[in-house]
Amino acid sequence: MTGPSQTRHRAPVVVGYSATATGRDALSLGIAVARRQNLNLHLVLVAPEDTGYSPAHGYDRSYDDILTSQLEQWLTDALGTVPADVTASGHLVRAVDAAEGLLAAARTLDAGLLVIGARSGGLLRRHRLGPMASTLLHASPVPVALAPTGYSFTGPLGRVTTMFGGRPGGTDVIAVGLETARDRDIPLRLVSLVMVDEPDGDTDPTVDTAAINMQVINEVYSEATGRLAAEAADMVSAGTATTVIATGRSVTDALHELDWRDDEIVLVASSRLAAHGHLFLGKTATKMMRTTPVPVVVIPADYTHPANRSDSE
Repeated sequence: MTGPSQTRHRAPVVVGYSATATGRDALSLGIAVARRQNLNLHLVLVAPEDTGYSPAHGYDRSYDDILTSQLEQWLTDALGTVPADVTASGHLVRAVDAAEGLLAAARTLDAGLLVIGARSGGLLRRHRLGPMASTLLHASPVPVALAPTGYSFTGPLGRVTTMFGGRPGGTDVIAVGLETARDRDIPLRLVSLVMVDEPDGDTDPTVDTAAINMQVINEVYSEATGRLAAEAADMVSAGTATTVIATGRSVTDALHELDWRDDEIVLVASSRLAAHGHLFLGKTATKMMRTTPVPVVVIPADYTHPANRSDSE
């Protein structure tokens, strides 16, 4: 992933870790993102904040020492699974809740990406949001990547797919997709989602590649900027980007048309309801997450705007 400055690909990655299947999924994705990118990986384990208060009994400090020791051991064990070609460190932080602790750690570490796992209990390679993920996906000032249940790929990433369509305002997700593909030297797939009342059985969208390319580039122009459309067109001409028009009566139907790779990530935009510089997972993006079997990264609103380059809120 990349962030909103010329050195954004150097910004560290924060992984919301726990000694659970969800935490291991997140760690795998963090490793995949950091691999071959000279990115520092920070494993953050959030412990319940010690209030020192009990209505009936005095607080037992020995229990806190035992808990801290166990949490630190879990971090040490996790760091031991990180490949030697990835620089990683562990951080034990205390907070009232996990989301608050991760956001604080992201600010302190100047993270360019927060990586979390899907809630356990969902279908394999699908996303199911728990309370922490829901909070982050509606408040984070940095992109949040969600690893699907059972994610075990450890990189490096090999393709980035950018999803857009249906309304203006795709500047951020398209810009991040273009830069991510260039920085990582991996293919970019530009996917335009088109909802239709009735499928057109007389049209084969794979027949005229040039027409599809032109239509998608025109949509980039209408949803983002002319500069980004020109960059996308150059990448398509160079063979480093491809275009797809995914159609269906619903987001789920449209996404079923697409092929997926194990080394892929998908970028989606925040809702129009998002506050400036923050995430807000909209209905369409939520549906994408439930259908997509690969990691999904949600981009904050106005993330690539110059005013956001020093935003630390």
